[in-house]
Amino acid sequence: MFPYLRYVAQSGFAMLLAAIGITLLAGYAGLLADMPPAWPADVVGVALIFFVSIYTPLRSYLQPADTVFLLPAESGVLSGNLFPALRRSASFSAIRTLVVFVVFAPLYALAPVTADAAPSQPAAWAALAAALALLAGWNTYAAWQERRAVSATARLALRFARWTAVLLAAAALLTKPLLLAAGFALLAAAAVSAAALLTPRHRLPWDRLIAEEGAVRRRWLAFLGWFVDIPTEAPPAASRAWIAWIADRIPRNRRFAWHFLYAKTFLRGEAFGAFWRWCALMAVISLFAHSTAVDAMVYVVGMVVGGLQLTELGRIRFAEHASVVPLSPDGRNMAASAVVRAAGLAAAALLWLVAWAPHAASTPTWWLMALALALGWTGWLLPRRLAARDEDDEL
Repeated sequence: MFPYLRYVAQSGFAMLLAAIGITLLAGYAGLLADMPPAWPADVVGVALIFFVSIYTPLRSYLQPADTVFLLPAESGVLSGNLFPALRRSASFSAIRTLVVFVVFAPLYALAPVTADAAPSQPAAWAALAAALALLAGWNTYAAWQERRAVSATARLALRFARWTAVLLAAAALLTKPLLLAAGFALLAAAAVSAAALLTPRHRLPWDRLIAEEGAVRRRWLAFLGWFVDIPTEAPPAASRAWIAWIADRIPRNRRFAWHFLYAKTFLRGEAFGAFWRWCALMAVISLFAHSTAVDAMVYVVGMVVGGLQLTELGRIRFAEHASVVPLSPDGRNMAASAVVRAAGLAAAALLWLVAWAPHAASTPTWWLMALALALGWTGWLLPRRLAARDEDDEL
């Protein structure tokens, strides 16, 4: 992964991140200088603590194998690999939560909504920070117990319980008296932990960890593939009946064979999953921002990054189909670019409506310019670059 990061920096992505960081710092300084009376510091704080706490990555670096032959190695893998990885994950989660809380604390103390709930003594601030760090560290332990569950239904139930406990505990710690909130958070964590202990579990969930490691590796390769041509792994297919039917509307003839194959692969692959989740996140941020500048920035950044995600479609090789499907490679890149164009234009229009709707009464000049840029980026530039790629003779 690391040898490819220099291509990410050379592509201008680092400049984009720097621009976003400068914008966020400017907004942060503006809030400190002039805090709006109705700024929802409680909602923002709970959301920040929740999202930084529930992120519990666990890199096991396990590769697919016959788990029957791996069972004798469970004790060694647990003590030498996974338990140290869990401790590192818990430490990073606690540190990440502390950093976010330290940055948010000045806003938390200044906002009228949370001024009464904010601690008044340094010892109380330290106790609140420690409680949030412990909550984040416990979340890593609870996520490990969740991974060990035998049943997929049990894993989903434990995940929902863990997320609910973190959300309610964070809300209590930031808005209620510290002693009562800490007691409530302890009870919530104990209840979730007890439920996990009562659930049938594997000693070491080999299949779960191997699947997670493969998904993480594919996501990293897909991200790096935006900037440099690298080999990617075949993603698993998802059903997505709610959207996959669109590909079935493509005419069933040889002229549109590549269109159908690319559309079906896109809608049922990981590329579409990442794309629609990114667009949904941008839409949610736009709905709650209530700021023309923020909404416009979110829309532009969302379409730039979303368009880069769509270019992942051009790296699909279909090697397993080439020997059995009598399709000529002619027009293959054109078919991929057509799918990218359709998805990009649809996302640009829908996201623009979500971002523009709260500001419909204002002058639409800047919004129309943003829409034109997004349509040109997703409907012309990206498909044109994708269609201009040299056809690969070896399918």
